[in-house]
Amino acid sequence: MDRTAWIVVSLCVIGLIAWYIYIGKQMPHPRPSTISASPSAPPPVATPSPSPSLYFPPSPIPTPTPVQSAPTFPEKIERLRNADVELRLTNRGGGIKEAVLLNQIAEQGQRVVLNSAGSAPIGAIIEQPASPVLPEFTISGSSNSAVQFERTTPEQIVIRKKFFFQPSLGKKDNFVSQMEVDFENRGSQPFQSPGYFVALGSAAPIHPRDYSYYTRLVWCIDGRAKGVDVGWFGASGGFLGLGQRTARSFYQEDIAGAEWVAVSDQFFTTLVAPLTAKANAVWGRRFDIERAPDQKLPAIEGALGLPSFRLQPGQTYSAGFEIYAGPKLYHRLAQLPHNEAEVVDFGIFKIVCQFLLNFMNLLHSWLHDYGLAILALTTIIKLTLWPIQNRANRSMRRMAALSPKMQELREKYKDDPTR
Repeated sequence: MDRTAWIVVSLCVIGLIAWYIYIGKQMPHPRPSTISASPSAPPPVATPSPSPSLYFPPSPIPTPTPVQSAPTFPEKIERLRNADVELRLTNRGGGIKEAVLLNQIAEQGQRVVLNSAGSAPIGAIIEQPASPVLPEFTISGSSNSAVQFERTTPEQIVIRKKFFFQPSLGKKDNFVSQMEVDFENRGSQPFQSPGYFVALGSAAPIHPRDYSYYTRLVWCIDGRAKGVDVGWFGASGGFLGLGQRTARSFYQEDIAGAEWVAVSDQFFTTLVAPLTAKANAVWGRRFDIERAPDQKLPAIEGALGLPSFRLQPGQTYSAGFEIYAGPKLYHRLAQLPHNEAEVVDFGIFKIVCQFLLNFMNLLHSWLHDYGLAILALTTIIKLTLWPIQNRANRSMRRMAALSPKMQELREKYKDDPTR
């Protein structure tokens, strides 16, 4: 090989190593510590755990199981709707059973629906995300602008939940709703919560040809997103025998405090941002969905963990949550206050991709058509690179003009290479 070929091969090897390093930094590293809880010494209120821990169970990937196999009460559905999304709320766990996107079309002309039927409702409060129990909530109030649920636990803790759309100045892309939760102690004894999880629902590829590594559990700490995709759960032979692992059934980690946690596929996401206290744990599990008798696609469901709190008799603890359920529109997510735009994965070319995307959105705001915006962006890039390309073309033409003379000299002095 000549020098150019060696340079190309070397750059490819360096790029491959850099890619593995980048992926390694994005994926959380295993930690051998485990969580222990003592009932006699409850943790302080709303204090995240300082030492993260990660679980790596060796059991195989589970098949999807319904969150509650035989409910003992009839399911009731209430709807909240605006021009972009319809939220179908259920009394099973008091959460969003489905988010139907009214202007996005999936396979066979069907509307895009976020959250699978076998997953916990978005916003459901659960103790064990691996085996969630979804108790019955009473619908205490419903209108065109809000839906309210209420439930009283055996410990006389009244849980009230209210779902409503956030007011928005924009006329479209309004995918943000809010959930307000109140815990009121109506008992005679103090109540100590050991912490709880809020379900994120699930995410799955919309089209069979979607890239599966975009189907993932994501969280954001200090403006930086980290996550695991569905490939993390499968067995791997590693690279050249290194990094071998068995299949893992679920992912769970204690974290220092996340601004938001989301489940996401290539084009859509369900993102929950706690407004009262940052998330201190994440949980996720892969399962398969059937789109056809011979076609299974990998999906992921998740939950975010929140810190403990203590209620004296008569006291109330309130928590708020922002819920974004919709397409991964960078310009819309960038308007939200908790770095939600980081859910869009640009990879190692993040700076370049962000610049081009923001520039295209700027052109779209002037032209009001993405087709024209793409044509305009392509033209501008071509004009910007034209001086460099023109210089290269002139150099190539000069070399082509010299080629016959160089060939003539080679033929003339073929018996004397030194000349």
